[in-house]
Amino acid sequence: MNRAAVAVKNSCLLRREVHKLMNKIKEQVRAALDSLKYIIESHDSFAEIGEVSDKRVVIYYSGQCADCDSACIEDAIKEKVPGIEVVFRQ
Repeated sequence: MNRAAVAVKNSCLLRREVHKLMNKIKEQVRAALDSLKYIIESHDSFAEIGEVSDKRVVIYYSGQCADCDSACIEDAIKEKVPGIEVVFRQ
């Protein structure tokens, strides 16, 4: 196998691993949001996953949770995915 073919193969493998990692992070963030679903809904609020990277997740949200000083959403996400930066957008 020539160098170009090896480079393409390695690139494809790397992209596949990155995709798996992003899916795993997204699943963990979704689990965190699901664990707070009853709180979010009881406050007439909404939260969903936006962009995800290996170090950052964007959460789109609205309702009373947008004005709340509690960090329950961020804390739940960081419990599932330690070290991740959580960015909120309305």
